[in-house]
Amino acid sequence: MKAPPSGRAVSPLVLVFALASIAHAQDSSSRPRDLDPLSRLNDATRYAVELLLDSARVAGLPTRPLESTALEGIAKRADGRRIVIQVRTVFRSLREARAALGLAVSSDELIAGAGALRVGVSPSELSLLARSRHDKQLTVPLVVLCDLVTRGVPRDTATQTIFQLWQHGAADDDFLGLWRGVERDIVSGTAPGVALLNRAREIPSRGPPPTAPPASGARPEASETPNP
Repeated sequence: MKAPPSGRAVSPLVLVFALASIAHAQDSSSRPRDLDPLSRLNDATRYAVELLLDSARVAGLPTRPLESTALEGIAKRADGRRIVIQVRTVFRSLREARAALGLAVSSDELIAGAGALRVGVSPSELSLLARSRHDKQLTVPLVVLCDLVTRGVPRDTATQTIFQLWQHGAADDDFLGLWRGVERDIVSGTAPGVALLNRAREIPSRGPPPTAPPASGARPEASETPNP
């Protein structure tokens, strides 16, 4: 992952968190078959998964997220049909993420964007973030957004908050600090949406106000209003 163009080096913590949360894009075509863990799939399932891997390669998409999804299915003893469905879902999300983020997107951003789509972020919201990037990397904000949603923060609340912080110039360290704070607050019993809104208020603005928030059609519930 490259350092942000702003001149701030990405801290080791950022790299560990981002790379632990998303699969690093790699092409596995050179791996010997006898060392390939996909050999544990039955013939029909492996054939279907390999077709999707080939489609990803032809489209210039990273294949490692598809492989990781198949391996997760194997570890969970999922049936072959379920594994193929999940791998196909990841493939489609990668394709949609590239359409939303643009062809110049990095592999890390693409994988993070695909993850955001799978937790309910809309392609239009993803595109809006990409248009306001100004050469900044979207990987960490998107990884944090995905994690917040999986921890129970309402999707609209998480998306609007991350967008506003991004537009106000929040850096990777800000987003990771936000993630750590929200995690602690949730463990302490605070409602996820409230925890996010309260912690977001602690991050100073470093840029102009956002021109427009993502269209979500919903506002945070009254129960999610931050504490004064």
